[in-house]
Amino acid sequence: MEELQSADAATPQKVGQGLSFRGLWEVITKPTAFFEELKTNPKVLVPYIVIAIVSLIFFWLTLDIIVKMQLESPQVQERLQGTAMTPQMVQFMRYNILIFGVLAVLLGPLIAAGFAAFWGNFVFAGKARFKQLLSIMLYGEMVHMLGILVVLPMVLVKNSILVGLNLGVLAVGQGPDSLLYVALTKIDLFIIWEIIVIGIAFSILYPFSRNKGYVLSVLSMGMLSILHVVFTGVGKLLF
Repeated sequence: MEELQSADAATPQKVGQGLSFRGLWEVITKPTAFFEELKTNPKVLVPYIVIAIVSLIFFWLTLDIIVKMQLESPQVQERLQGTAMTPQMVQFMRYNILIFGVLAVLLGPLIAAGFAAFWGNFVFAGKARFKQLLSIMLYGEMVHMLGILVVLPMVLVKNSILVGLNLGVLAVGQGPDSLLYVALTKIDLFIIWEIIVIGIAFSILYPFSRNKGYVLSVLSMGMLSILHVVFTGVGKLLF
């Protein structure tokens, strides 16, 4: 009897043990069970560090490819008006791409969590703390990070950033700044997967029905993709 009581007393201590690190793969292998734990024990630091590291690796290894693509773009060529960029200007461009590229990835979950708080707490009258929402977004980004690691070898082999597991390949000839290309890149295997995973999390956190969780996922994380397309379109009209 004493042994059984000891075992029962020890069980609660194991709940959530190593959750920050387990979540890095459990969000992919068993998202429902993982988000049940994360609901009461949200984590932020570890997934944020992983996102920063993976993003830094991606931009560092593809920096020359991105710079070359930028230099060959019609917009940059028009600004240069036939003059060559100095090595200092190219180096400045490299730093900008690396720093602001990583920062943009890190800001994504914060913005998406803000959208989720607005739609989930105010419009849908749910109750969730911002840390819970941010934690969900960060672990949902693990799907995106997996996608980056899958696509990275393809980018390096083809020496082009215009590759991926999305429908953007159908409009790659129009260039990376074309509205059609940007829109089609959002129909991506890993983006869809990420939205589904986050939808599962929302249905557990609030709780909502699974379908309502998917809708909230599109209105939060999916909104980042929609805004990217909208801003691309507005940029085309203005410039």
